[in-house]
Amino acid sequence: MNRDLFAFSWFMCSLVTLIFSTLLLFYISFPQKISFSPNQYRLYQALPQNKFYINEKINFRDARSLIVEDFFKSRSSPLAEFSADFVAVSDFYQLDFRLLPAISMQESNGGKKIPEGTYNPFGYGIYGSKKVHFEDFGDAIETVGKALREDYLNEGLRNPEQIMAKYTPPSLAKGGAWAKGVNQFMDELR
Repeated sequence: MNRDLFAFSWFMCSLVTLIFSTLLLFYISFPQKISFSPNQYRLYQALPQNKFYINEKINFRDARSLIVEDFFKSRSSPLAEFSADFVAVSDFYQLDFRLLPAISMQESNGGKKIPEGTYNPFGYGIYGSKKVHFEDFGDAIETVGKALREDYLNEGLRNPEQIMAKYTPPSLAKGGAWAKGVNQFMDELR
C-alpha cells in the first residue's frame, strides 16, 4: 500500500509541476506592460539638465600648430602668429615640426633678438657683417625649411648634433651647446 501511495504522490507532484511550468511559460512568453514613473527615483540620481544641443560644425585644427603657438606665446615671441607656417613648411619638406621653432629659439630667442630688418630668427647666413635678409618671417621659415631639407637632411644630417657640424661649426668647440639647446627646445615642444 505504501508503494501505491508513493507512486500516486509522485504522479500528482509531477502533474502539478508540469501544469505550473506550462502556465509560467505561457505567462512569460507574451510581452508585459510595465509601468514606470521617471520621477520615482529621481531624488537619488545625479541627472544632468535636459539642455543638450547638437552642433553640426566640427572645428578641426592640427594640434601641432597649437603646440608651437603656445610655445612661442609663453615666451612672448613675435613668431607665435606664424605657428601654422612652421607646421606647413615642416610637413612640406618632411621635417620634424619641432626643428624650425627650436632653431629659432636657440638662435634668436624666438625672433626677439635678430639683426634689424633681417626677419632672420634662425641665424641663417649670418657671418660677421654678412647677413641674409628675408622679406618677412614667413619667407624666412620657408627658405630655411627648404635649406634644411636640401642641404642637411638630404645629405644625411638628421639630428641637431649632426646638423650643428654644418649649420654652426663653432659650437662644436664649445661642447655642442647649440645642439643641446635645440634638443632642449624640441623636448619642450612635445
